[in-house]
Amino acid sequence: MKQTVVRIIFWGEPKGVSKWPTIDFDTEKRAEKIFKILKENLRGFKFVGGNLVKNSEEAEELLKEIGQEGEVCSVIFHLSSGWHDSLKIMEKLPTVVICDPFLWGYAGMTVHSVNLRKRNVRGFIVSSSKWSDVFKAFRVIKAYDSLCNAKILVIGKHVLSARREAYEKAVKRMGGEIKFIDFSELREAFQKIDVQKAERTADDLIAEANKIVEPSRKEIVKSVRLYYALKNLCSKYGVSGVTIDCLGGFYRGELPAYPCVAFALLDNEGEIMTACECDVDSLLTKIAMKEIAERPGFISEPAMDTSRDVAIYSHCVSATRMYGFSRPPEKYWIRSHAEDNKGVCLQVLFKGAIPVTVTKLIPVEKRILLLKGELMGHEEAEGGCRNKAVVKVADAQTLIDEWQHNWHRVLFYGDWTKELKWLSRLIGFSLCMEPGGDT
Repeated sequence: MKQTVVRIIFWGEPKGVSKWPTIDFDTEKRAEKIFKILKENLRGFKFVGGNLVKNSEEAEELLKEIGQEGEVCSVIFHLSSGWHDSLKIMEKLPTVVICDPFLWGYAGMTVHSVNLRKRNVRGFIVSSSKWSDVFKAFRVIKAYDSLCNAKILVIGKHVLSARREAYEKAVKRMGGEIKFIDFSELREAFQKIDVQKAERTADDLIAEANKIVEPSRKEIVKSVRLYYALKNLCSKYGVSGVTIDCLGGFYRGELPAYPCVAFALLDNEGEIMTACECDVDSLLTKIAMKEIAERPGFISEPAMDTSRDVAIYSHCVSATRMYGFSRPPEKYWIRSHAEDNKGVCLQVLFKGAIPVTVTKLIPVEKRILLLKGELMGHEEAEGGCRNKAVVKVADAQTLIDEWQHNWHRVLFYGDWTKELKWLSRLIGFSLCMEPGGDT
């Protein structure tokens, strides 16, 4: 696993100096304890630094070190009174400020808050008595790092929503890269896949399904072969995500099977994220959220029913491990692709009474769209895409009247509003709550 490099800084007056919380508080001892907790609980990180900044002179010395070890951001633990030119630190690298959970919170944090809202400063504050909130912050840092180092494979010639050049520039600006290949390379990889290996995986998929409706075993095996072909190509290019001109490629006869099953299997594994229709926005969203939520998302598009105030998010592609990569999967049926009754997909039987976050990261526009709702379950009606997640919203009419961007969104089990707000501040994007969703 690639480690995320983070600079740890401890901030505060030493023992024996009059301060908040008390003159007798041992700042150095507390810093050692926190560093130990971080190293024991956050194995995916490499921590550098660990300086205790006690005065302005030490802050000036620290400025010379920041950024020298490939760190993606700084994390300041504010331990006691004093903030000694912290704005200069924040201006040099994106910064997360954490109020020591042992001490709750205090007035010094307001200075950090003001600094973090100044021009060209990126970051956020965690002021909580729970270590779980601290660990959430580090998952957001991990998501930020994954975006800074995202390498995406696009099979096709275009990108959804904007010109290819615009997306290449936007992803490069974050630190990532887009690699384009054509369908001939995918077909060649498909032909090399061991059919017997694909048959074994297909039989497992069939055995775990609640039922098979349309597809033959032969079609299921073909879809699994595409899964192995995509997995091999992603390994070849060292990418963290893949997206395909799936509809165009299939209709032109360039794609040997729909990628719906392949994408579901890849998303379930959690190493390589996927997206339909050359949708780089949704792919980046899933790459970031896999670190934050530790689960796959359901890329989909909504149909509004204003009589019930619901948005029915639909698509023929969904992972089954919606609760988490290591959690039990949702039940599913094996179906054909709905629009043409060809190929294979998994129809996931989404459960109800679950808070959900529907979101989209858009690098070209430098913003994140976000909607909160409650998942009411799946809709089994024919028509439209196979997977239909029914989400209760505050005002479905407003949602459709004021719809933004393209049709795709990514749905995640759970409420991830706080984490997405933090991510937007760390990456320097605006966060837009979609009109019509819960606030």
